[in-house]
Amino acid sequence: MEWLTKRVASFYSPSCTTICSTPTCLPPLPVAPLPEIKSVQCAGCDLPCVHPSVPTTLNIDHLRPLRNTVPPYAIHLILMTGKSTWPAHIEDEGMAQALINAINLRKSQKQKPDTPRTDTFRPANATDTQLSERILVTNCSLPSVYSSQRNSMDILLMPDNVLIANVTPHRANELLDYVLGKPHVFETFPWSSASLVLVCGHGAKDRRCGTIGPMLKESLDQALEVEGIRTQVALVSHLGGHAFAGNLVIYLHNGQRAIWYGRVTPCLCPDIVQQSMAQDKVIDTLVRGVFEAGTTNVPQKCLPASLEW
Repeated sequence: MEWLTKRVASFYSPSCTTICSTPTCLPPLPVAPLPEIKSVQCAGCDLPCVHPSVPTTLNIDHLRPLRNTVPPYAIHLILMTGKSTWPAHIEDEGMAQALINAINLRKSQKQKPDTPRTDTFRPANATDTQLSERILVTNCSLPSVYSSQRNSMDILLMPDNVLIANVTPHRANELLDYVLGKPHVFETFPWSSASLVLVCGHGAKDRRCGTIGPMLKESLDQALEVEGIRTQVALVSHLGGHAFAGNLVIYLHNGQRAIWYGRVTPCLCPDIVQQSMAQDKVIDTLVRGVFEAGTTNVPQKCLPASLEW
């Protein structure tokens, strides 16, 4: 009889690692002091420059200051779509649409977590203790590796440097709860590297980024190989500031530091790799903003799970 009971129960309780798991919170963000930010000037290429030139017809803005042109943000959700072409407005389809709609609905209803995360991004060296609540959603050309469910994908969460697998559009609200500290059933994996480079290549949004983005990716890949640095460079959707193309963001120290650059050209890529990725230096003439996380000593609480019918 006991054997029969177990056999019947097995039909209704399949073995699984995602759906049947106990709700958990994200692992706590490691609190580690980051190296001091050092500013340097860009050396540029040896002449004659062997890198491709950016077309002069793209009308890049070289007049306005670059500093502080990235609005503060708290969390970055990077969607592993496995492609590099997206609609001009990523909020018009798929996972990005579901997440952005959920974020906007929470804004309109002024929903806030009971215990807000305190280990999110903030401008480096900022004296203002006010934390941003802005969540960035970006499509990425890297493929999903761990997701196997229908219509699901991997989503990389920064500053946590964690991949969340098998996320589907109908779980957008659950994902937002999860990344803000509420327990849910998600399968997570550590990101494969301590760094990541995201290059805006959103051609459907703006011709400048669509033209320069792939050029930068190729030059960065070459420079990383020369320096022997193992990381991934991906094309992504809109990062803001198209007039300052090429735009890119470098995540370092397991996602806890983000350096945003603008007006990048292929000939500047070796300098970015040598200075910023190998030596933790920020190039003054290119920097749009620097953000850091994980520098607080306030422990992050895992909120109690609640029944959702």
